[in-house]
Amino acid sequence: MRETRRIIIDLDHELFLDPELEILDKIREEEEKRNIRKVRALSEFSAMYRSNIYEIIKNFIIKFRNKISTIEIKDFIIEHLKESIEALKILQQITNPDQKNFQNTYLYRLVKFIEEIVFPRGFNLQTIYKKLLDKSKDYYECQRHILLTHTFYRDKLKNPDYFIIPSVSPKVYQIINNITSLYNLDPNYGDFPEKTNYEIPMLLTNDVFEPYIDSIANAEEEAVKSIAERIGLRIIDEIFLAPQESFVDILLANNFLREDIQKDGKTRYIPQFSNETLLLYYLAIASIRRGFLSKELVNWISMNFALLIYMGILKWKLSDDNIFYSIFKDLQTNEKILPNLMKLSCFPNYLGMDKMKIRDSVQYRKEIFNFIGSQIDNLKDLINEIALFCEKINKEKK
Repeated sequence: MRETRRIIIDLDHELFLDPELEILDKIREEEEKRNIRKVRALSEFSAMYRSNIYEIIKNFIIKFRNKISTIEIKDFIIEHLKESIEALKILQQITNPDQKNFQNTYLYRLVKFIEEIVFPRGFNLQTIYKKLLDKSKDYYECQRHILLTHTFYRDKLKNPDYFIIPSVSPKVYQIINNITSLYNLDPNYGDFPEKTNYEIPMLLTNDVFEPYIDSIANAEEEAVKSIAERIGLRIIDEIFLAPQESFVDILLANNFLREDIQKDGKTRYIPQFSNETLLLYYLAIASIRRGFLSKELVNWISMNFALLIYMGILKWKLSDDNIFYSIFKDLQTNEKILPNLMKLSCFPNYLGMDKMKIRDSVQYRKEIFNFIGSQIDNLKDLINEIALFCEKINKEKK
């Protein structure tokens, strides 16, 4: 792109009036003969898209040369190329290969900025949960999105490896919503095992899980316990689903339980759950145990971080009407840039997830990247915030 910009700068703008724009075709032919092996990895796609770049320029000239002056057209093209070059430069220098002074790199600062919103660290679950809840006011859809992968290799209720934390499948998400509704509508109450004269809300396990399981056998029982544990619940007397003691503390601290004194003098904890109450606990568990996430979840989380960083940089550097935006958003471009960002983001000083779980399968990448286009509005809001944060980092570097 840098070479293309130099060529356009030297080009007489009056040549844009040529009906066939033959000069651009000749330049493109010459450019395509250049050896692309000399181009560095992160900017390699600019060489791959030489033909596309000139096609975009040609279409832009044809579309606007009867509406604005050719000198203005030339200025637009040069400016948009400049923006694109600046974006590529940031991507090339996003981290230090030797990891010296990594805390000041764009990658580290951006990973930590996003992490604090959707996947924070903390000394304990209560700290992480509070961080998530505070950010959920503006970014709950993003937080939920981090858990709901679009690829499922084990989309079953029973999972043989109960120690590994999987993503929230559509089936499990339905179960969580069902539990939330049942707790708010008509729960049972039973003695709080760890606290005398207190009662906690309980649900019949069968009421929750029977619609999703044909028969409760040993494997299914283990699956039920695992799902319950990941959302802060436990099985009591083999038939009731109730909050764990530690989760009761979290619920009380965040007003998801209120106290009600009964006639017999016992204090009953009445649930007043919101949609995010249980899901944020699952996300907090995933965060504190991030070394034990499933492959699907590691790939999904790292891909979303990579995407947010990439799109945030583009939002920062490229104007909304940049004619080369389509190149940066092209699936082939994403397949070249995002996997590298995914792996870099997983390193111990960054997300601290197992980068060895990042899949190198081309087919898998295509499958997961296909969902990049289906961004939720809340993700776009976060991308805008990341762009603003990029500008803040840039000012601090000056």
